[in-house]
Amino acid sequence: MIKLLRLTCLLAAAFVTLNLSVINALASEKPDTSTETENHLADGSELLELDEALLQEAFPAKAAETHSLLEGYTGYRFLTVDNYGGRASKYNYLHSGIIGGASYNRLGQDLKFTLDGNYLNDKDYYGDLNFDYAGEYRFHLRTEALFHNTTGETLFSEPIDFPGIAYIPHQDSSLTGYGLKTEQDSASLRYKIHDFPLHVNLGYWRMVKEGTSQIRFADIAFEGTLNNFFARSRSVNRETHEGKIGFDTHLGPIDLIYNFQIRQFSNKAEQLRDNYVERNIFDSIHRSGVQEHNEDTDSRYFAHTVKLHTSLAGGLVGAGSYTYGKRDNLSRLNDTTGADQTSANLHNYAGDLVYTPFKELSLGFKYRRQEVENSNPSTITNSFFIDNILAVRPSISTEKDVILATLLFRPINQLTIKGEYKGEFLHRNLVHYLDETLNWYLNENESTHKGSISVISRPLKGLRVTARYGYTSTDHPSYGTSFARKHEGELTSNYNLSGRLGFTASYRNSREFNDEIQRRVISSSTPPVEYTQFSPLLSRDKTTHNFTTAVWFSPFPKLTVTASYGFLQNDMDQGMMFSITGDGSLAASNYRSASHLYSLGTAYRFTEKADLSLTLQEVHSLSEFKPENKTFPDPYGYTSGITELSRSKTVETSFSARGNYRFTRNLTCSMEYMLQDYYDKFYSQFDGTVHSITAYVSAKW
Repeated sequence: MIKLLRLTCLLAAAFVTLNLSVINALASEKPDTSTETENHLADGSELLELDEALLQEAFPAKAAETHSLLEGYTGYRFLTVDNYGGRASKYNYLHSGIIGGASYNRLGQDLKFTLDGNYLNDKDYYGDLNFDYAGEYRFHLRTEALFHNTTGETLFSEPIDFPGIAYIPHQDSSLTGYGLKTEQDSASLRYKIHDFPLHVNLGYWRMVKEGTSQIRFADIAFEGTLNNFFARSRSVNRETHEGKIGFDTHLGPIDLIYNFQIRQFSNKAEQLRDNYVERNIFDSIHRSGVQEHNEDTDSRYFAHTVKLHTSLAGGLVGAGSYTYGKRDNLSRLNDTTGADQTSANLHNYAGDLVYTPFKELSLGFKYRRQEVENSNPSTITNSFFIDNILAVRPSISTEKDVILATLLFRPINQLTIKGEYKGEFLHRNLVHYLDETLNWYLNENESTHKGSISVISRPLKGLRVTARYGYTSTDHPSYGTSFARKHEGELTSNYNLSGRLGFTASYRNSREFNDEIQRRVISSSTPPVEYTQFSPLLSRDKTTHNFTTAVWFSPFPKLTVTASYGFLQNDMDQGMMFSITGDGSLAASNYRSASHLYSLGTAYRFTEKADLSLTLQEVHSLSEFKPENKTFPDPYGYTSGITELSRSKTVETSFSARGNYRFTRNLTCSMEYMLQDYYDKFYSQFDGTVHSITAYVSAKW
């Protein structure tokens, strides 16, 4: 490795030397400017008598200077992993290898060009290209990839037996080794017709996900035979392609923009099929043998968008847009037919108006409307249905209006006041059926009103303080996790003292209430299934605290020290039903999660050529779901043991040290060490440590 590092440094030094020699040679060949004209112009009495031709000769038009910069680095990264490293370093492909990167920038009068790229491994890289010629041709190309280590979840270890019913887990032996590579590629072209205010825009975007992940599914029917739970590995190969074409033009007082977009998602992995237990369900479904399940459905979406806006400068600015889109389901199932007949039509309307009567006051108004027309077949067929036909619950079409009004007032430079109102009005087109299994248990109308006020103050030089309070109310919350009332508060401040000392601090708090949660229970499981309203309303109370602070100081010019602390806590109290087959399984429950983040860093410059930086960070996290200890009447069971199964307490530690040494102004060698460690107090399956050492040399010309 030392030989490789030395060789790389020597190669970079050779390139720098060669480049400097070429620059000096070119500079020596450049002719000196004529001094005759300068002497002739030294006498101011003759200046007024010069004609235009002589002036052009005296002051020739100079071409704009062209600036260019080339930078690059290469090196090697060594990785060692103790136990499992996927949790300690989630977004890191844990293999050693050569790394490198380069960038080139050229800024000229007409041609502007930038190229930037980094390579860590074949699953983690980045490249970006920008090209502009005289503002008439603009081209942008980008590619990037990132690897994500994922883990599996553990099913219960032993079968669970209720009277006459057995629940059996089936799980792969390993929960590790899963991972996904996500790759994105994009290209865009903007062409301006010469001397005409029109741009033509083309774009393409692609995303690919490849790898393996865990899937959990069940073969269960509650009718007394074996009920199986599965946790298995699945192959992931998903592609999304998107194309855009459009134009924008300036038409006197307004600008017109049109865009067409089409996006298609396809799943290239093989459809999942598994062998299910033979059983009859309500004498309507005969299930047996190998069946398809858990499809990642292919889909297509296209949209037309038209936008208009006035000049963005001035006291009154207006804008409006309309979008029509359609989304189609492209299911490829063989066991089930009819799913590919579902689609959704979307209509989006938008209007903006901003009025600034004078510099201290600004008023804004925004309106948004979205109409979603969902459609699906009334029935689908399946080869395992006894009657081969199954009724489908009708989809919901919605209409949503959003109104946003803002007021910004700045009476003095040190004080800004902002008030905002936001109203959301949702209407669902629901159809009510006598068959309870076909009904959606949602309200047809829902209104949400939110008001907030913010104050930004600069009471002292270098000090900025922001305070905000908001209140939101909803008349008919949609779900059990939705809120009916919400209070939000935020206070932030930052201070900078002469570049030697500074701090930031912020505190955010929110509290959500909902005491109108409705639940239904199954009163009869014999077809047709019947439901009854659970008499008491359930409630939910959620509180969030978020506090962060950071301080930095420089006791002397060569040393800078930073320290930070962060705290985040979610606390939820909610009444929960642990079964819907009766009303005897209600218990009060609490879910709590909290995290503490500590960070300390320092940077020290020994000399003009050498510097060192150190960073230490720890994250302590705790979460648990804690229902009250309660035993329900048969056959609903009990809550004992749930807290122990859900509890998690982890510590994530990272430490990094980096040193740089500059041999010359254009040549630098660097060495970096990083430690990442993950520890779970209650479950050691994913504990592990990752060590990485990276040595590289960088040069610029």
